[in-house]
Amino acid sequence: MAARLGEDGTRQALAHFVTSSPWDAAHVRARRAWRMQPVVKPTALIIDDTGFLKDGDASACVIRQHTGTAGKVTNCQAGVSLHLASNGPSAAVNWRLFLPGSWDPASPKVARCGKCATLPKWSMSRSGNWPST
Repeated sequence: MAARLGEDGTRQALAHFVTSSPWDAAHVRARRAWRMQPVVKPTALIIDDTGFLKDGDASACVIRQHTGTAGKVTNCQAGVSLHLASNGPSAAVNWRLFLPGSWDPASPKVARCGKCATLPKWSMSRSGNWPST
């Protein structure tokens, strides 16, 4: 959507609206997952992590860690996502920034994460451990 809006500031306004949304994200994501099931007809759930490369450590949840995105250890955020998948379409239905264990949960930086996942990445794949938002 943002690419079609051009470079006149509308793209930034859309990004701000999406990231600072006034609605309850948990409700929106649950509804999306429910509505995508008949479209995707999932035969599998995929849990994946993606590295978002960062130049500094000012962004929330950034540490030096290995990421497949760069193929090396570098500064990045790790996003963990849940997808409905089939031989045809797929749909991302939940996602969260991963809160590194080296971050102090009481620090002001963590407050910027909003509702970052506080579980180890590997444990999110176990039933009942996926963050609710």
